[in-house]
Amino acid sequence: SRRATAAGAPSGCAAGRAQSCARRCGSADRPSGWSGSVWAMSAPGHLDFYAIVLFVHVTAAIAAFGVTFAYPLIDAVIRRRDPRSLPLMHELQIQIGRRVVTPAATVVLIAGIYLAVDRWSDLPGGWWHGAFAALIVILGIEHAVMIPLARRMRDRAALDARGGGDAVALSDEYEQMARQRLLFGGLVQLLVVVAVFLMVVKPGV
Repeated sequence: SRRATAAGAPSGCAAGRAQSCARRCGSADRPSGWSGSVWAMSAPGHLDFYAIVLFVHVTAAIAAFGVTFAYPLIDAVIRRRDPRSLPLMHELQIQIGRRVVTPAATVVLIAGIYLAVDRWSDLPGGWWHGAFAALIVILGIEHAVMIPLARRMRDRAALDARGGGDAVALSDEYEQMARQRLLFGGLVQLLVVVAVFLMVVKPGV
């Protein structure tokens, strides 16, 4: 009976190899509703060109939009400690927008297109379509609103800083532009959060 059992059931080693193969192929222990390709892309030990592009995609997103959440704190500290440095801060915002945000966001978009064509095309597309739309809107706001606004704020803050005395009295014009930037900056932050939510949760998958 021992011999019959050994013949009728796979050995522990063979069973382990079969189970490992089934997991890699996405046919074992796979949550219902998930495609085999999406399940396989997160399998242990899985590393291919898709995984590398995904890494580039996520890293570029961090580089592009991480500083967005720090701008309100930076602005508050400079206003309180050294208002005469506001022109320098706005120049820094301009350069970051041109040399960091735009190139990194472009990488996010290009890598995202590859990921969508390679693995996401067989999934319900609403979530990644929404994330792409948010990215395009963010880039539009950056170049149509944030960079031009930072340029005008830089010039206005420089004029306000020329006044005599130690204290810097910021003009009403500058304060109005600051409120506009705060509003659009908050919108960009919201779009970033929405895009991250869609990419991580993948509603409908």
